[in-house]
Amino acid sequence: CSCEKNITLLHLLHLKVHNKLGSDSDMMKCSAFLFLIAAVVGPAFTTAFTSSKPAVALVSKTKLNAGPLFKGKDYDRIVENIMVTKNLSREEAEKDYSEYLENPNNYALNKGEAYYRSLGYDSLMDGVIGEAEKEGRGDEVRQRVEDFKKQGQIKGLSVITVFLVLFFYLKISFDNDPTSLDLISR
Repeated sequence: CSCEKNITLLHLLHLKVHNKLGSDSDMMKCSAFLFLIAAVVGPAFTTAFTSSKPAVALVSKTKLNAGPLFKGKDYDRIVENIMVTKNLSREEAEKDYSEYLENPNNYALNKGEAYYRSLGYDSLMDGVIGEAEKEGRGDEVRQRVEDFKKQGQIKGLSVITVFLVLFFYLKISFDNDPTSLDLISR
């Protein structure tokens, strides 16, 4: 079984590291170092791919293409409402609603981008900041956008740092023993 092979490889790798380090004291120092790295970078790493926003229910794409029986009882009413409010044909309204159902987040971003472009802004963020400035909240919104970008950069850099530290740790650990890399090919 490949699981057993992977466990065996990990065990052999552990033994090689243990033999290379020699004493249990060196092994404890190495373990403490790895734990310290995990404790420092771990919180940023675990939140890098999460959001504080509530989860959004996903809508299956097959639901849209399965025919009128599977589109839901409110589908026709919603499409007709879109036709009236946006002055669209039935086909255009169905396409618009289908885009929303397939990916609500991208739909909202695309609509926002189109709206702010129609007002003369170059991008969604420029439009949000520009409209906030008209309301007297430009500095507040600009600061929130900058904080969001900084947080994303910190998360991304922390993930990269974890992998770089891991890479250099493995390189230093096995630098003097090139045969230790033969574990992967077994």
